[in-house]
Amino acid sequence: MVLAMDYGQFCLDGGLGDIDNEMDLLEQAQAEQPSAGDGSMLVVLCPHQNNFEMSIDVQVFACRPAADRSEWQQVSEGHLEIDAPGILSLSSPTTEPVTVAVPPGQYVVEVSGRGFVNYGWPGSTTPGDVWRLRLWPGGDSALEPAQLWNMPGYGTPENTATSTEVPDGSGTDLS
Repeated sequence: MVLAMDYGQFCLDGGLGDIDNEMDLLEQAQAEQPSAGDGSMLVVLCPHQNNFEMSIDVQVFACRPAADRSEWQQVSEGHLEIDAPGILSLSSPTTEPVTVAVPPGQYVVEVSGRGFVNYGWPGSTTPGDVWRLRLWPGGDSALEPAQLWNMPGYGTPENTATSTEVPDGSGTDLS
């Protein structure tokens, strides 16, 4: 499938997500890059600001597939439930969502991307990065740690503080 990705992010929704939670998940993804989910939605940060022809391959497995993280620049996992109609929706701000049929159930989803040229503006609206989603049953399975792209000469981006953190990073503001 092809998604027009904008604003450096895209969202996976199995039909149970609440659009009002997307901004909170975005803030969580920025605080603990590169993704955050609540079981019904998963927001993923992309190194590129945009890719209006972002290729995404969706694969469904009966169990966790063999690891191949070394072949990908960015990898993260999350839990995602697909509701009874069996439709996975992928969306990005200001663009039309795309959908794919996925059997209903509770999944672990691994989101992998590669082909990055820069953090931020990639120099074109079609930089050529590609993504893969691998889903397998396991709504309560442990998740593997995220892998961020280490851009030559730059490194990886800093996580940003959430609006509930005290500015000096010493804890959470409960006021």
